[in-house]
Amino acid sequence: MAPGATLTWNASEGTASSVVQLATPLTGCSDGQDVNAQVAGVLSAHRALFQLDMSEWQLPPFYDCKFVDDATLSMPRRRIAGQPVARDVFAYWLRRVNGVVQLAAVNGTYLPVLDAATGDTMTSCTTLTESAATTRARGARLTATVYSQCARTGSVNYTPRANDTLGFLGDAAWSWQEDGGRILLTGQRTLRVIVDPANYSAALLSSDARCPLPDGDGSQYTVGFDLVFDVHTGEILSVKPGLDCTVC
Repeated sequence: MAPGATLTWNASEGTASSVVQLATPLTGCSDGQDVNAQVAGVLSAHRALFQLDMSEWQLPPFYDCKFVDDATLSMPRRRIAGQPVARDVFAYWLRRVNGVVQLAAVNGTYLPVLDAATGDTMTSCTTLTESAATTRARGARLTATVYSQCARTGSVNYTPRANDTLGFLGDAAWSWQEDGGRILLTGQRTLRVIVDPANYSAALLSSDARCPLPDGDGSQYTVGFDLVFDVHTGEILSVKPGLDCTVC
């Protein structure tokens, strides 16, 4: 494919960490064509090297080949073995040489295509129920940072009450980490806690648990927390105050 290229391979992940000096012409990359589709064609044609099933990945928005000069684009992976995934990413560098767009280099952090049996195991490991997550959340002490004009002044603790609204936010998503040459897959699911207005306190309203409504005029807001659970053990992995916003 590219005799002058240099490949760096991650044996634990079973995929390429990077390939540089590819200098692979995208011969179909003419005016009006999507450069991302052209790259996808090359990746699919060399599946043994890139270890990608393009149906699992989300291509970037349409990018007309006529505008490509020197660009770096990336795509996230949406599914692995039929399950949502929240870590894998693949990037590629493009450049125009003598009027021809080339795939110059790639890099990524991702796992290869996994078989259906692995997907079945991931499904069977997803034992956390919404009821169990809700029960655990109602006994947890959630912490938010209190601010005064974006200067931190302290913190406030809150334990969900009976009139608060709790429920899963979306489906489970899988991540992974390398551990001594092994790959450990972890499923995570988010439980959203929306605090009932009757439970607001001055500290909560001054904390990063308060967020404006996305479509509001700034005067309307919510107070809440997102709790991330391990879908197998039921452990709370992290707590993020604020719903769909970052304060200060």
